[in-house]
Amino acid sequence: MKNILSIAIILMSSLVLTGCSREPSQEELHALYQEQINQTNDLASRIMKQEGEIMKVTRFEKLDCNKVDKTKDLNCRVNVTVEMPFLGAQTNTADLRVAKGESGWVLVD
Repeated sequence: MKNILSIAIILMSSLVLTGCSREPSQEELHALYQEQINQTNDLASRIMKQEGEIMKVTRFEKLDCNKVDKTKDLNCRVNVTVEMPFLGAQTNTADLRVAKGESGWVLVD
């Protein structure tokens, strides 16, 4: 019983510490990037009068995140492959500047 209690305390402590000083996960960054792509698709659909996805993220990989000097922001580098009409699959490294907001991570312009 003591061992189970000790393990539970260690797990709870690590979760608390991780939540305080962590950077965004690959899934969180992917969701932020996908939100931008969705907005771009919505705008392009209205302009081109075309339904459905125009740009589609087919691969997303978080490379690293570094603190931006004199701010609480982080600059995260990601490798992204986006499928686009006429251009096909385009792979690029992108910089996403993010900050911790009240309801999670947000992109900073």
